[in-house]
Amino acid sequence: MLALLTALLVQDASVVQPFEVQGFRTTQTITIEAPRDEVWEAATGEVSYWWDHTWSGNPAELVIEPRAGGHFYERFEPGGADGMIHADIIFVDAPSTLRMDGPLGLIERSYDLLVSWSLEEVDADTTGFTVELAMHGEIDAELAGVVHGVWTHFIAGRLKTYVEGGCHLVPEEPCAAFDG
Repeated sequence: MLALLTALLVQDASVVQPFEVQGFRTTQTITIEAPRDEVWEAATGEVSYWWDHTWSGNPAELVIEPRAGGHFYERFEPGGADGMIHADIIFVDAPSTLRMDGPLGLIERSYDLLVSWSLEEVDADTTGFTVELAMHGEIDAELAGVVHGVWTHFIAGRLKTYVEGGCHLVPEEPCAAFDG
């Protein structure tokens, strides 16, 4: 057996490239002028109306299933089998908390990203939307900055604009709030 393992190792021409495990944690809270239930509904389910970074460029579906064991997935063609799972939904306490674990589109590196959403009712018409990121693995300061910036873009730039512009009330229509 040892001879077989030695022979296999000698024939293996692959290169092992170690990487330094690094990590970061960041939290940001965005105030959205809308009731918490409306923000929750807009932030989950079919999210292609406001989420603008996809693997395929123009997915048939981009869905966050707000249930334990659900997924955040992208289907490339209507009814097709091709697509990707961006994250697994590992915790839900609707309409206040959603936790996802997965690569969220960054599938070329080895890492783990845990994303937690907490929605707090500031008053009847205002929601504090907190995004907490915890990432470790094959990352560096540049990637950490990009990930933080992309989440600021998603929540402060897209979801907030989508909801405060009233686009979540007529999701099938183009969102005029994104035109400016």
